Amino acid sequence: MHIMKKILAFLSVALVMVACSKDIDTNVEMAQGEGAMRLAIATQSNIEADDAIVVKIYKVEGEEQSLIRRYESLNDVPEYLALLAGNYVAKVQVGERHAVSFDEKYYYGESQFEVKPSEVAAVTVDCKLQSTIVAVNYDATVEEKLSSGYFTTVAIAESYDEQAIATGDVLSLTYEESKDGYVMMPEGKTSLYWHFEGTHPVEGDIVKEGLIQNIKPAARYTITLKYSKDAPGNLVFEATVDESVEEYDDVMIFSPDPTVIGEGFDLSEQQLSTTASRTYNVASLAAISTMTLSASGVEHDLLGNVPTGITVVKSDELTYKVTIAESFFTNVVGGAQALTFHIEDVDGGKLTKDVNYLVQGVMPLSTSDYDLWFGNVTFKAMVLNTAASSVKIAYSADGATWTEVAAVAGADGTYTAVGADFAAEKNYAYKLVVDSVDAGKTLAHETAAGAQIPNGDMELWSDAGGVVFPYAAGASPFWLTGNEGAAMAGATLTKASEDVRPGSTGKYSAYLKSQKASVMGIGKFAAGNLFVGTFSMSGLNGTVSFGRDFKFTAKPKSLSFWMKHNEGNIDEKGSGAPADATGVDKATIMVIITSWDKPYAVNTADTSTFFSMADLATMEGVIGYASLEKRESNTEWTEYTLDITYREDMKNVKPKKLVVSFTPSGFGDYFTGSTGSWMYVDDIVFNY
Repeated sequence: MHIMKKILAFLSVALVMVACSKDIDTNVEMAQGEGAMRLAIATQSNIEADDAIVVKIYKVEGEEQSLIRRYESLNDVPEYLALLAGNYVAKVQVGERHAVSFDEKYYYGESQFEVKPSEVAAVTVDCKLQSTIVAVNYDATVEEKLSSGYFTTVAIAESYDEQAIATGDVLSLTYEESKDGYVMMPEGKTSLYWHFEGTHPVEGDIVKEGLIQNIKPAARYTITLKYSKDAPGNLVFEATVDESVEEYDDVMIFSPDPTVIGEGFDLSEQQLSTTASRTYNVASLAAISTMTLSASGVEHDLLGNVPTGITVVKSDELTYKVTIAESFFTNVVGGAQALTFHIEDVDGGKLTKDVNYLVQGVMPLSTSDYDLWFGNVTFKAMVLNTAASSVKIAYSADGATWTEVAAVAGADGTYTAVGADFAAEKNYAYKLVVDSVDAGKTLAHETAAGAQIPNGDMELWSDAGGVVFPYAAGASPFWLTGNEGAAMAGATLTKASEDVRPGSTGKYSAYLKSQKASVMGIGKFAAGNLFVGTFSMSGLNGTVSFGRDFKFTAKPKSLSFWMKHNEGNIDEKGSGAPADATGVDKATIMVIITSWDKPYAVNTADTSTFFSMADLATMEGVIGYASLEKRESNTEWTEYTLDITYREDMKNVKPKKLVVSFTPSGFGDYFTGSTGSWMYVDDIVFNY
């Protein structure tokens, strides 16, 4: 048996059955001696609100029925219908009652009910299929073997009368393709006659026909036509009628789903979380099996573990009262929020209903609400206390120390407050404070980690043409060295080393070695180096262009790295070296955060391009900087942290480029240093 149980419309709903209209709905007006029935609307997948649907309400007095209401569209059916106490019958028809049709099935159902004073009647109408379904199914062989123009006629008759069919004296359907048709058998008629005509290119005209008797409503009859070979090899035309499906139970259930109704208020209106309480009447025509309320992404089981601030009173298996108090909203996110009821009953009825609230409290932060470079953050909150004299938002990165900032009123109860020192990789808590009292839910937001320097762990290296590079083969370079220039003299200044710092999870560090590189007896001192930028050679002179584009997602507080190094006595000295370039060599490390549009070029052939660490405090475009100069050796792995100084005159400027540089020979620009100087560097990271 084929069953299609479909919800088309509600005729009534079960509510709390008490003799007081305000417990039903304050919008229902009942005179003395009146009750009501409720008609609500829902549609199934293949029935639309504008289809031919007729709902009739009859007053029943003895054997007589008097029509008192008629509706010809679901859209016209009122939500409640007040009626005098008494007996009634609801009759529903879907589709028009055509004797024959390819387009429309006809459904009909009725249900008697009683209206009692001050009560709402619950009505269920089973609207069952009344049409007989007649399907003609053409096998693919029909189209393959016969000429076009074949057809099958199904007539309400005992025999085939072409003339009576043509004049309309006999009602019929003509099928030129496989499809369903619908028949409403007239009174006294019980048979259908089918007639097929087609033409074979060789055999000529083909006619097949047959009689189907004892036609039943809501049954399906299928006429299958096929062209095939018989045993001797002759082509034959076969026709079969399938009457095996005698009960085609296509039923539309006019039955209500559960309902939620506000007690003394309209659910369509936006509610306020600061209201003392709101009570919701929940009802169904069958026992309620599931009742939940979701708020701020949390689902609460109202039949089991009821949350603080909500009370649930069960009247019976069909009806409940749910009261939501102000205290419930201490766990609901501030702003415009939808509280979602979800209710199911044991008969498969379901309802999901949103109730809209304005909730006092802070609203969730998004990444667009703060800038971790400048450290500012804009909080938003909903404040419903119009008499508040003090509105602040407090936030904390550790849950112990709180910073409070004053909030400024905007439109529709919204407030904003601007905080400072908002940093990366922190788990902030924040809350609304109204007149020195916490209001609403305390929220949390974790900021993302700040950007780190590519290959800061020195794990990626490659070799091309005998030159070692501090980045993976085929990758875009970030770090570079002077290896390309030194390679002309067969030297490698910087390379990967398997001597890593204690506790390292990596395999490599960077090994920087200062040395004298010579070509055909002509040579110059070359400092071991590792820097962020680019390098080029011109003769025996090199140009280092310091700086690469770097997207700072936050403002780093310092740069940490692991290092060990040896500073030898200066044994190579170029012309123009400064006066202090004597004695022990000088390890030099620097980090510069800049607004430069292009890298800063230092040409070893032009001392005017050189700069010292002392220049960074005033150098154009420098936003923040840190440096370290060491003339004493430390041959044990040691972690160093350089605090970054940010210039006050550049505090409102966002950075574009980053410079980081390491060398064991700080006078290398002057071709001056010790061939005994070396440096290992590992795990270079920003701290935020």
